[in-house]
Amino acid sequence: MNRSIGVIVLQVAIALYLVVSGISGLINSTAGDLAPVMNYLNRLFDSSSVVTFAGIILSVTELIAGFFLLWELFTTDLRITDMILFIIIVLWIANIVLVDFIGPIGEGRTFGSVSSVLRYLGTLSSHLMVLGGLIVVTKKFH
Repeated sequence: MNRSIGVIVLQVAIALYLVVSGISGLINSTAGDLAPVMNYLNRLFDSSSVVTFAGIILSVTELIAGFFLLWELFTTDLRITDMILFIIIVLWIANIVLVDFIGPIGEGRTFGSVSSVLRYLGTLSSHLMVLGGLIVVTKKFH
């Protein structure tokens, strides 16, 4: 498939991001950058084994998605990659809702000072950049 250099660079960046997040999630049992989803599951279920199992599944899913994205650079499109990335996109949206909206706004400290608003907007923007990258790489825009 004919991809622009920007999409290729973005695909490599997202793939590496997912691989690193998956590895750190397996090492730390936190599902990498999806740790807020894990914290929510921890409060929802009162069983550490369920949460640990979910963390392993999320981390392995991130790893697989990253490897398939890298693999697609050298082969044709793989349908499995799009399915796995769809799952990651849904989880990332849940991460944004939990981390950037429910958590900070519920605590009431987000808009207390200029520095806390800037910190909040910085975190929100980085999460939205990852989401945008996932969507672009999934759609494979030229």
